[in-house]
Amino acid sequence: MRQALVLLLAALLAGMTSAASAKDLGVRGATWPVAEPDLLEEIEARLVEMQRSGELARLEEEARERARRKLEKPDPVPGIAPAREHRSRLFDPSIAVARDIRTPDGVLIAAAGTRVNPLERLPLTRDLVFVDGRREAEIAWALAHERPVKIVLLAGRPLDLMRAHRRPFFFDAGGRLAARFGIAATPSLVEQAGTVLRITEFPIPDRSPVGTEEED
Repeated sequence: MRQALVLLLAALLAGMTSAASAKDLGVRGATWPVAEPDLLEEIEARLVEMQRSGELARLEEEARERARRKLEKPDPVPGIAPAREHRSRLFDPSIAVARDIRTPDGVLIAAAGTRVNPLERLPLTRDLVFVDGRREAEIAWALAHERPVKIVLLAGRPLDLMRAHRRPFFFDAGGRLAARFGIAATPSLVEQAGTVLRITEFPIPDRSPVGTEEED
């Protein structure tokens, strides 16, 4: 016990000596209090101010108007031109499976790397017609199609055409379908031919522009 007290006293003395020999170096440079503003609180305060001033309502109305204009007149798919000659080609819609496809209970349906043709399981129930909705002749040609058809616009005003003809018109937003099928001319008819698709371009003489294509 006595030895332990001696060691404790020695440690205390060493600490006092070290503290007594320390020097005050003073303050070097400017200092600021450590404080980080709450970003969420700043955003909330800004939104409250925008709501109070009416700026938030104005921005919301502008966003709604932009969305309405995009629906009324989507951006045309680039690189599309009127067909100049009648020509046809075949398109194989088969895709390579990226990974194993299994049923919920683990039964293998298709192994990774297998080529699958969707037409073998799900036939095309309606032809697809790709048209430029700004050309009245193409719209009239598509509407006169004898078999069931889905009309897909690559340009034009789908809502105006639906109002005028009382039937659905689809729009290939971003040109994904056109890129998939390699369509660069309108009108183009896509129809099933066995396990492949036949894509045919039809040259249609120009007529006067559709009245619904007037600028806002």
